[in-house]
Amino acid sequence: MTINNEKLYFYYISLKTNFISHDDYKIWLHKNFLIAETENNIVFELEWCSENIDKTVDTLYSYLYDKISFLDFQFIGKLIINELRKKYNENPGCLRETTYKLYQIWCLLPRNIAEKEPFLTFNSIDDSWAWNGKEQVEEKMKYLFSFYEDEIQGDGC
Repeated sequence: MTINNEKLYFYYISLKTNFISHDDYKIWLHKNFLIAETENNIVFELEWCSENIDKTVDTLYSYLYDKISFLDFQFIGKLIINELRKKYNENPGCLRETTYKLYQIWCLLPRNIAEKEPFLTFNSIDDSWAWNGKEQVEEKMKYLFSFYEDEIQGDGC
């Protein structure tokens, strides 16, 4: 199994914003460590620094820096929306915190990507609390959930 750069970018932005927990990341990494096939040693580096979240984020950023313009952001969007759906279904009471994390993710995206949907909604969904309340936030969540009708197969994240 190959760990693609899109999944690594998903974990970079998710760890940087606490969108996923460090423990969830480590479970994913350890599960994939033994079966990963890569053309370089990034998986080994990530395994080596997996106990230190700051070092992990720095390692991911350094590795991905010159690859960002080649990433499939539609796939990354699917990973984010899939995780968002999971979070919402498991704990809908944390909606305000989740929408703020979407905004933080939006801030980390390259500008040319951040200005396209579904990512542009990541920017406005958190503001909806102040302007129109929970109803508009729920509408935007439904929009995000419907943006990618096809679910990611397998563990996805």
